[in-house]
Amino acid sequence: MERASYEQMSPMGLAEADAPVRQPTPTPAPRKSPYPRPRVLGVVNRKGGVGKTTTTFNLAGALAEKGHQVLVVDLDPMGSLCRSLKIRPEKRTLSDLLVGLSGSLGDLIRRTEIPNLFVIPGDPNLRTFEMRHSGSVEYRDVLKRQLAEVLRWKPFPFVIIDCPPSLGLISGNALTASGEVIIPVDGSTYGMGALVDTLRVVKLIQANVNPDLSVLGLLLNNVDLGTGYDRTVLEVLRQQYPGLLIQTVIPTSPESDLSAQMGQPVVRYAPESWMAKAYHQFAEEVLARRPGNGK
Repeated sequence: MERASYEQMSPMGLAEADAPVRQPTPTPAPRKSPYPRPRVLGVVNRKGGVGKTTTTFNLAGALAEKGHQVLVVDLDPMGSLCRSLKIRPEKRTLSDLLVGLSGSLGDLIRRTEIPNLFVIPGDPNLRTFEMRHSGSVEYRDVLKRQLAEVLRWKPFPFVIIDCPPSLGLISGNALTASGEVIIPVDGSTYGMGALVDTLRVVKLIQANVNPDLSVLGLLLNNVDLGTGYDRTVLEVLRQQYPGLLIQTVIPTSPESDLSAQMGQPVVRYAPESWMAKAYHQFAEEVLARRPGNGK
């Protein structure tokens, strides 16, 4: 019996999301490597504008600056992250590989000008991939299978997957491929509702598709703790999600947009800024936390 589709796992169809799990196709054991086991982090939230791409780019930059090689997978059809890096998709694209055209995901890896940072660019046809194949069981773990092949020959210590503002097939693939999920949140009313929806879908993925997935944490983003409203939001999140809220709070800062325009993580563009210091602290939390802590 087929699993429930990601549409059924969305808030519009949660009641139908308890179908049995399809057993994954066995894969050969990976070669032994001197590297630590790669950590695959999905950055997900149903709501747009909460800072998923900003979080992905700046966390990757902070980890890279600390000497960790990082592979970023840009799953957003808008491609904002790679556009800021001035990296464009080539003739063979990520969406081509996800639908089964010949080639390897490793062939799409591009070196950036930032030491230790590599990317796989997204492309606009990822939207078409989602619309055409959203109800197909065959495509729900295709990214996980492709990424596993890459990590056999190049075990990046960190893979960070930037997702679009939806909970469909693309984000479902990211959650299936990930070991941990980071959920950037803002303090708006709509943001709180989207957070609830996102956590419910994460739990459904854990129960039906990827039991190894854990919530690394909720990252409060783009806030000014000098205001009473944002301090209240922080306190509410601490009370409602004890143990899940990441201690680091990312402040509102003009350096966010400026660094993206310059194609540089804020830790390189404005290393003395409050935002750069916050991302360094966030990276330290990620390094200190272990998979499963937030599950």
